[in-house]
Amino acid sequence: METVHVDPAPATYVGTILTAVRAFNQSRVGAVLDDADGVHGVDATIDEVIFPSLRVVGTFWSSGTIDVAHEHMLSTAVARWVAAKSAVLPGPSRKGTILLAAGPQDMHTLALDCLDLLLGSRGVEVCNLGAQTPVASLLLAARSINPTAVVLSSHTPTVASQAVRSVKAVAEAGLPVYFAGSSFASQFFRQNTPGVPLDGTLTEAAQMLATRHTTPPPEPVSQPRDRFRQPVVASA
Repeated sequence: METVHVDPAPATYVGTILTAVRAFNQSRVGAVLDDADGVHGVDATIDEVIFPSLRVVGTFWSSGTIDVAHEHMLSTAVARWVAAKSAVLPGPSRKGTILLAAGPQDMHTLALDCLDLLLGSRGVEVCNLGAQTPVASLLLAARSINPTAVVLSSHTPTVASQAVRSVKAVAEAGLPVYFAGSSFASQFFRQNTPGVPLDGTLTEAAQMLATRHTTPPPEPVSQPRDRFRQPVVASA
C-alpha cells in the first residue's frame, strides 16, 4: 500500500479520493483512507471523508459525469478498508451485544459495516447479519443472542415496506430497535414504524448505542500497598 500525504483537512482527502476514483486507482483510495485515519481517527474518516466521497461520486454518476464503474470501484475500496480495520480490532470489552441487519431486500450494507466498525472500536460486541436478512432469520438471531439493541438498515425505498415489517417484528419481540437509511425518509413510514430513527452521523449513532445499550468493563480494583509490605524485624 502506497503512502499518501495530503493537506489534513477532510475536504482535501475527499478531493484526493475523487482524483483516484477517476483514475481507477483503488490502492490510492485505501492509502488516502489510511492517512486520514492516522490524522483524524476512524470516526472522522468515516463521517467526514468516506461518506462525503460516496455522496459526491454518486452525484457525479447520476448526472453522467462519471461511469457506474467508478462508483463501484470506490464502494469496493471502502468495503475492503473497513473490513481490514475491523479484522484487527481487539475483542469486545463491554457487556451487551448490538444486532445489525439490512432489510429483506436490501443489498447495500456499507453504512451498516461502517457502524459495525465504529461499535467494535468502542469495545462493543456486534452481530452483523448483513444484506437481505429475512424477518424470520432476524428474529431467530435475536432469540439466540438476546441483543441489547437491534439496528435495521434500508437504503432501497422501493422495498421500504419490507424493512418496516422487520422493524415492527423486532419491536413486537420486545427489543429496543433502531432504523436508518433512505427507505425511512418518508414521513409516512416514520409515523408507522416503531423504534427510533438514527438521523445523525454514524459516529453519533455508535456512541449512543454503546453508551445506552452496553456497559463498560468494571474498573480494576487496586490493592492497598500496605498489604504487600513485609514486616520489619528488629535486630538485637
